[in-house]
Amino acid sequence: MEAMMAMPKPGSGETDYEKYTRTLELLSLQKKPADLANDDELLFQVVHQAMELWMKAAVHEIEKIRGWLAGDELDRARKHLFRIELIVDHLNDAMPVLETMTQADYHEIRMALGRGSGQDSPGFNELLEGLPTLWEPYQGVLKRGGASLLDVFREPHLEKNRAIYDVSMGMLAVDRAFQHFRYRHLQLARTQIGLAVKSLKGVPAQAMEKNILRAYFPELWTTIEDLTHETSPVY
Repeated sequence: MEAMMAMPKPGSGETDYEKYTRTLELLSLQKKPADLANDDELLFQVVHQAMELWMKAAVHEIEKIRGWLAGDELDRARKHLFRIELIVDHLNDAMPVLETMTQADYHEIRMALGRGSGQDSPGFNELLEGLPTLWEPYQGVLKRGGASLLDVFREPHLEKNRAIYDVSMGMLAVDRAFQHFRYRHLQLARTQIGLAVKSLKGVPAQAMEKNILRAYFPELWTTIEDLTHETSPVY
């Protein structure tokens, strides 16, 4: 009777938590100790795999936000834009962990990548493609609200503008988070391989500098500048 009532032990893959999280499969996706290029490769692989999972979650958020904007559910859209910001901030926080590796160890792992590169990240590329798709439903919100973008920024406290303005701030927050992500990635490359060397895809690491201030919603940033010029062109 006691054997029949025994609860499965953690690590067996038989607990409800492990079945739901699929830990046996998840934890089998890393290299076995004997196959590691060096002692730090497990860290390198785990960080990048975790990033792909977080980016998958962020892409899912984009799909939801697009629908909420189209349906004028602006409060939900705003909250989940800020959720994406938090996810990207979480990715940013992982970068310094990789900077704890020595350059020599990093090079060993880098060579084990073959022609692999972060530029091939499916999650990052899906985000690059997905974020701009929010602009069209956002414009629909503006049109239905009967206000221009500059009107919203000029009078953000008006009841008719408040929700749209808050969504705009959520979109700017996502932009800033990604700009920070690009900056942290640049600093990681600078620390581990330097900026003069070419990446495994043949692109100089220094080229990443050009994309640091890349905006997914450039019209929002331009509107901020327009409002400044309208208010006081010279400080």
